[in-house]
Amino acid sequence: MSGVKRRLRGSLSVQKVASLRLDESVVAVQFLQGSRLAAVTASGGVWLAEGSTADGRRIGEHSGGGLALAVQPGGSLVASGGQDGRLRLWHTADGSLATTVETGADWVERIAWRPDGSRLAATVGRRVGVWTAAGEPVGTSDEHASTVADIAWQPDGTRIATAAYGGVAYLTATAQGPTDHVVLKGSSLVLSWQPQAKYLACGNQDATVLFVLVEQNDTLQMWGFPAKVRAMAWSDDGRWLATAAGSGAILWDASGAGPKGRTPTVLDGHFGFVTAVAWQPQGRVLASGGADGQVCLFTLPLRRPRASRSDGSPPSIEAEDSIPLEGEVTALAWTSGGGMLAVGDRTGLLSIYRVA
Repeated sequence: MSGVKRRLRGSLSVQKVASLRLDESVVAVQFLQGSRLAAVTASGGVWLAEGSTADGRRIGEHSGGGLALAVQPGGSLVASGGQDGRLRLWHTADGSLATTVETGADWVERIAWRPDGSRLAATVGRRVGVWTAAGEPVGTSDEHASTVADIAWQPDGTRIATAAYGGVAYLTATAQGPTDHVVLKGSSLVLSWQPQAKYLACGNQDATVLFVLVEQNDTLQMWGFPAKVRAMAWSDDGRWLATAAGSGAILWDASGAGPKGRTPTVLDGHFGFVTAVAWQPQGRVLASGGADGQVCLFTLPLRRPRASRSDGSPPSIEAEDSIPLEGEVTALAWTSGGGMLAVGDRTGLLSIYRVA
């Protein structure tokens, strides 16, 4: 795997704190409180660890393999899902199992907590289910046109957006519906709400990004990506949307009148497909992970880059720093304060870095 750096400015301080070898490829990782974190692996293992010391343990499993992980806001519970069709809730204080939900589906691939932590939603085939934090059922949606690829709660917790074949649909907080539909030819794959909820961004199989203007119920579709959109994330202030499709991450400026008519910015540094993106909370650093086995770190400018360079190509930002790993990057997560970054790779290595 390549760890080559290209024209790095080096203004960031990146220090490896600890690393932990898990039982299989890291599917997802999230921090709990402080430097404690949870992870799920492709073998189905559910892990809790202390990121500052790499002291971790496997607290349980999903037979057949793990697919999803979501930490309850506040950090007292973590939900996991897998190939066994079960949704499991774990106490983060001691790693004990709180409850197991039999969803009735063959697998659980996406989990999302309501922002207030009172409920969680999960994909169950062509439907979405909602449960209380105690695992009690709240409701199940009608069938979508295909398997639901992604779900995301609106920031105020009033409804759930879903991605599937045919575009974006909305459910109530009790999983009723779909109640409304943003039609798109082909399949929608990933969703991300702008924190201020002015936009809902949707990445699609046809190599486009769809911006849904929520209040106007209007759409803005962006073309020109080299491949399907694999990942996306908004900055905390809602200005920047980072999207991953192909070997470069693309940055969209949603400030003011929004991205319409603006040339996006290319983030340079990877030598293979970008697999994950994650914004530093309360900061201006974007982490991107790739199939090339490295994490690139970008510091976003306070001002929008020029519309284009002298040769007519889009503006670009070079990586500030890069972190070489043993294999393809499969998961990224920041602490709530933005001072530490956890990185999981396909070899099963989970590494924690301090970034300043």
